[in-house]
Amino acid sequence: MRNDVTTVSSARAAAISDLLASLEVVLVSCQVVPDADREASWNADAERITGEVARHLATARTRLSPSFDPSTTLRR
Repeated sequence: MRNDVTTVSSARAAAISDLLASLEVVLVSCQVVPDADREASWNADAERITGEVARHLATARTRLSPSFDPSTTLRR
């Protein structure tokens, strides 16, 4: 039983780590745009940016679910 708790806890921590890393990539790509071009760039990329955030949140939500079984996850 203890091993199951540790596995789920590790999977949840990994999900949070992946989510934060992905969000960091999106944030950095948004911040490198020069100030004068930010509004136009962010407006043009709004669908991509929000889509990436939504995709990563959905994946993390699934992985954070108490019923998530990490043994069924494909490893990269």
